[in-house]
Amino acid sequence: MEKKPTRYYSKLQEEKVADYLNGVLTPNSGAKHKKGDILLADTIIECKTRTKQSISHTIKKEWILDLIKECIEMGKNHWALIFDFGTQNMDEQYAVIPIDDYKEYLELKEEQDV
Repeated sequence: MEKKPTRYYSKLQEEKVADYLNGVLTPNSGAKHKKGDILLADTIIECKTRTKQSISHTIKKEWILDLIKECIEMGKNHWALIFDFGTQNMDEQYAVIPIDDYKEYLELKEEQDV
């Protein structure tokens, strides 16, 4: 069986997530001067996947600091890191977001439930 390059799996995940979130793929994502993988109106998203199914995934602080820097450079207010464990399934994609954004989500959800 032919082993596919890492970029194959990354592109597959990015396309699925962008489609699901109605986002725009960043051209040349993965290049040195990129701005995230997916852009939403006020959010930059970076996607991370595995080339093989796994039970763990490392989240690097460097990825988060890069996203924060890119938000400032682009005038965006939010960022998210979307990752999976190599399954490429949409119901197995997970998000890392700042706790302030999660608190805002919970408050908006509570308002809607009232």
